[in-house]
Amino acid sequence: MPLFWRHSKLDPEAQRLISISDQSRLLEHLELGDVERWLAQQHQSGRHRIALEHWHPQAAPDWLWSVGLPLLSLAEKWRGKRRLIGFSALPGCGKTTLGQWIEAAAKALDLSVQVVSLDDFYFEAERLDEAMRGNPWGVPRALPGSHDLGLLQECLKTWRQGENVLMPCFDKAKRHGRGDRSGWRRCDADLLIFEGWFVGCRPNADVTADEPHLENPLTPQELEWRLKLQPVLANYEPTWSCFDQLWQLRATDFNAPWRWKRQQEATLEAERGVSLSNADLDRFIRMILCSLPSSSFHTMRADVVVEVDLDRTLRRIHLPSSTQDSPSSDSLTG
Repeated sequence: MPLFWRHSKLDPEAQRLISISDQSRLLEHLELGDVERWLAQQHQSGRHRIALEHWHPQAAPDWLWSVGLPLLSLAEKWRGKRRLIGFSALPGCGKTTLGQWIEAAAKALDLSVQVVSLDDFYFEAERLDEAMRGNPWGVPRALPGSHDLGLLQECLKTWRQGENVLMPCFDKAKRHGRGDRSGWRRCDADLLIFEGWFVGCRPNADVTADEPHLENPLTPQELEWRLKLQPVLANYEPTWSCFDQLWQLRATDFNAPWRWKRQQEATLEAERGVSLSNADLDRFIRMILCSLPSSSFHTMRADVVVEVDLDRTLRRIHLPSSTQDSPSSDSLTG
C-alpha cells in the first residue's frame, strides 16, 4: 500500500487496498480533479467527517473513499441538474447498505440524492406470480420480465423533465418472503442512483456457452429459459440508455452470491423474523448463477468497474480508457 494514504491521514490503520494510481485515474475519469486537490476538498469542506458519521462501522475504507465519496462529489458537481447513474452488482454484495449510507450522508450534506432499486418496480403480486410461473428455479421474482417497465420508463421520463414523481416501493418480506408492492415514495432528487443485480446487462450471444463456475451444469430446462430471457432482456435496454453513467461492482468470483446472499438472508431473519427458506434460497442463488450468461457481467460496458472479492473487499478499479489492465474473463468466473 502506498504511503500516501497514511501520510494523508485517510487510512491510519493501513487498511486500504485500492491503489493511489487507481484512485487518481478514477477522479480524473469523473472530472473531479487531481487526487490531492480532491482529498483536500474532502477535509476542508468537512464532507468526509460528516459522511463518516453515517458510515457502517464494519465497512472498509475503500468503500468510502473509492465509491461513496466520489458519488457524493458527483452529486455536488451536478447540483441543480437531473442526472441518473446506473449501479450494477450481484445480490448480497453490499449495494443496498451502500445506498442507505449515500442517502443518509447526502441528506446531512444538503445534497439531493436518492437511491432507487429495480426491485421496487416488480409487478404487483398477481401479475408478478404470472410472470414467474413455470421458471425452472421456482423463484418468485428477480428474473428479467418481472418488472413493470412501462411504469419505470414513465417515472424516469417525468423525473428527468424536472418534475416530482411517485415511485413504487417493494417489500421482500411480504407474502412469507415472496414479496409485494408496499406503497409509494416521492422522488424529487437531482441525482438518482438506480441499482439492481442485472442493471446494464444486454442480450448475449454466449447464452449456450459452458459455465465453468457451475458445480452442476445447466439443465435442459434452465437452458430453455436462458434462451427465453434474452429477448426479454432487450426490453430493458431503453432504461439502460437513460443512464448518464453506469457503475459496476464486479465480483472476482461469480459464485460469490452463495456466500453473500446467505449472509443477507440471515440478517433479514434476525431483523424482521422473515426470510427465504434454505431451499428457496438455494433456488434463488442458482437462478442468479444460471439465468444469464456470466459473460453478460464480466463484459458489461460500464463507465466505472470496481472489483469486489468474496469478503466484499474492493480490489481494483477499471475504467474504459484503461484497456491494458481490464480484468480478464478468467479472473471473474471463479
